[in-house]
Amino acid sequence: MFSTKSAKAVFFVKTFEGDLRHRALHFHEHAPVVPGLWVRVYFHDGEMIEGIISNTREYVLDDGFFLMPTDPNGNNTMAYILKNGLKDFHVLGMRTPSKNLPKL
Repeated sequence: MFSTKSAKAVFFVKTFEGDLRHRALHFHEHAPVVPGLWVRVYFHDGEMIEGIISNTREYVLDDGFFLMPTDPNGNNTMAYILKNGLKDFHVLGMRTPSKNLPKL
């Protein structure tokens, strides 16, 4: 058990090494469409991340929320964002699958 009192987020990563040369991609034309809100969050330390969150009451009422990063080449696969670490929060759009796409 560990305290998250001073944490900004808990990141679930592909590797622990990461890639310091990676430049985050913030618009993903070919990314899969996952239902939810497309958001950009800014942390107090200046870091920014974009991703998809569930369009539910939890992201408004709870202490934090899960975010699925939209950068397909980034090291993060999921993040639990703690609201006390946020400087700013922007909803960029609503992601919904096209009605013309075949159902899987």
